[in-house]
Amino acid sequence: MNKKVMMVAAVLFSMLLTAACSNDQADPPAETPPAVVGNEGADEKDPSAEESSTEPIQEDKESTANTDVKPIGEPAAVGDTVDYHGAVITLNSVRDSEGDEYLKPQAGHTFKVVELTVKNNGQEPLVISSALSFSLTDSSDLNYTVPITDDVKMLDGTVAPGGELKGEIPYEVKQGVQGLQLSYGDPMKEGRAIWTVE
Repeated sequence: MNKKVMMVAAVLFSMLLTAACSNDQADPPAETPPAVVGNEGADEKDPSAEESSTEPIQEDKESTANTDVKPIGEPAAVGDTVDYHGAVITLNSVRDSEGDEYLKPQAGHTFKVVELTVKNNGQEPLVISSALSFSLTDSSDLNYTVPITDDVKMLDGTVAPGGELKGEIPYEVKQGVQGLQLSYGDPMKEGRAIWTVE
């Protein structure tokens, strides 16, 4: 009787031991490899994704930093850009001209030619008139006229939203005049964009 009980107990014990060992062996392979492979793959992808998303942002910051647009009322000079209510205007350069074969400045005068670029950042077409939109004055507030000469490509036209117009405006001024200022404005809008022309 005791032998039978002991035999049954031994068989049960060995079965329990076998079941426990088989469970221990099955668990590690199922848990360990997927966790290691999955994490390594994710770690390898994340740095490159971060690098690729970071580089364009840095380029955008650089291009924004290079564009120095001045607001209305802030002093501007040759080479500066002013945002006048969505009309973004750059005074690119200033040169002296002796005119063409048909029209020359009178004695003691020169044609002061300003080159500008106008970009329309507004929602409506922008009408640019070299004679009406712009004016050139000196320190005594004398307003200079715009002569018609073939020596320049006049800045006149309509700029569509998002469009750009480039051209020149000549003014006949006394040689050696001081305090020249170019300004742009719209009678229906506040203020004027002003550049010092030297």
